[in-house]
Amino acid sequence: MDYDIIVIGSGAGGGTAAWALSRGGKRVLLLERGPRFEDPEAMQDEAETLIRMRPYENRDIWMNEKRRRLYVGGVSGGGTSLYGAALLRPSPEDFHPGRYYSRYIPRQQWDWPIAYDDLAPYYEQAEDLYGVAASAADPLLHLGQREKPFPQQPDPLVPISKWIARGVQRRGYHPFRLPLAIDRATCLRCPSCPGYLCPTGARASSLNRCIDPAIRDHGLEVWNDTEAERLLYQRNGSTDARVTGVRVTRNGETREVTAEKVVVAAGAIGTPVLLTRSSLGARSGQLGRNYMYHDGGIAAGVYYHPTGAGDKFGKQIGFTDLYFGTSEFPFKLGYAQVLPVPGPKTIQAMLPFPLPDRVARWAHARIITLAGSVEDLPQATNRIQLRRNGSIIINHKFHPFDRLRSNFYKREVTKIMYAAGAQFVVGATGEADETHTAHQVGTARFGTDPEFAVLDRNNRIYGTQNAYVVDGSFMPTSLGVGPALTIIANSLRVSDHILGEGA
Repeated sequence: MDYDIIVIGSGAGGGTAAWALSRGGKRVLLLERGPRFEDPEAMQDEAETLIRMRPYENRDIWMNEKRRRLYVGGVSGGGTSLYGAALLRPSPEDFHPGRYYSRYIPRQQWDWPIAYDDLAPYYEQAEDLYGVAASAADPLLHLGQREKPFPQQPDPLVPISKWIARGVQRRGYHPFRLPLAIDRATCLRCPSCPGYLCPTGARASSLNRCIDPAIRDHGLEVWNDTEAERLLYQRNGSTDARVTGVRVTRNGETREVTAEKVVVAAGAIGTPVLLTRSSLGARSGQLGRNYMYHDGGIAAGVYYHPTGAGDKFGKQIGFTDLYFGTSEFPFKLGYAQVLPVPGPKTIQAMLPFPLPDRVARWAHARIITLAGSVEDLPQATNRIQLRRNGSIIINHKFHPFDRLRSNFYKREVTKIMYAAGAQFVVGATGEADETHTAHQVGTARFGTDPEFAVLDRNNRIYGTQNAYVVDGSFMPTSLGVGPALTIIANSLRVSDHILGEGA
């Protein structure tokens, strides 16, 4: 074989696995569809990054019958090269969704095939690997807790974060500083951190924390601008298929590269597409189904005076008091966090009418946003499919229960913004935007029964002997926090399993 292991996709799951497996002594090839984006001027240019979307996914995608470009990472490091770096542990209760959604999901989905305790040691490894800055003194209510000190302590709060924290407290809740995978020593405190590539590498990504160290120290080989077309495999009678490699297109040429094992991490969209092309993983009928990304409520507060959030890094505050709802609204929700201020050009692009540059700059200096996430339900009708011409079709509608909970959260974060001193607040819910599909998961879920799941509990594709999936598509439900830390931790878990099997 050309390699011991081929990893497809360089995001949170794939980049982490490539590091762990090559560190474990394996000859690893990492395939990435996108380029290594290193244009220093475009990195921090709002028009290039957020309007022209140069670092984002460029595939032909139809979202609910409309041609779209989605804000999904399309460069080395995948979504971790562009995310907000808030790495939170979920609640142990998140692994038992049947306790909260038994009316809405089948019995087979009431429990994950692993528990929080199975991932707990890997959460700690992930936090150490990505250098999470957080304080054990902060009240992360309901979430899983770390026993050892975090690798770094968080930054002091900037003035606007103090305003928001006071607003949260006035509503009777407990604000905390978000656990952020950002190196304080090299961070420039850019106000436009999430959504852009980091100019110094201070914000941890799978590229700078895993891939580059693995290239330097463990012989990892990386092919950028390389499309994985399909997995190659052999069948012997009725036994599971043995994957032998990957057919790829690189520099305009198609070739086959072989390996003892293959790890797929092409994302919640790319993974079902690749497996469908390969005629693998379809036994349960669940491949490509249950596509999820967080719904929720968002409130944009407009202040009379400049907030400073347009000039300084302000994504610092979160709270989890409403994770399991309230006595008056006893339904499971999720966490809440401050979001970065949209740039002037983004504000103009979002509006259905022209807005003068001067007014956009005025608004940019006076806006701050707070968002509450809702753990959206898995639905078989929300799915990824392929047209015959190869274009990708996504059908997705939030469940009425998702919309009910999102509207509640919108009202609550709106009240907090007013309590924090905003003169005017605009609220919205997640279904208003079909391009910012944050926290995508669910399209190749794992489980203990191959009739209801695509992967087994160790993320091996049912029907194969030696192919695995380690991106967010493995998740049966979407958790009440962002999935990045769980994807990283699970990738470390699965990598340990693969190394334990031998080549």
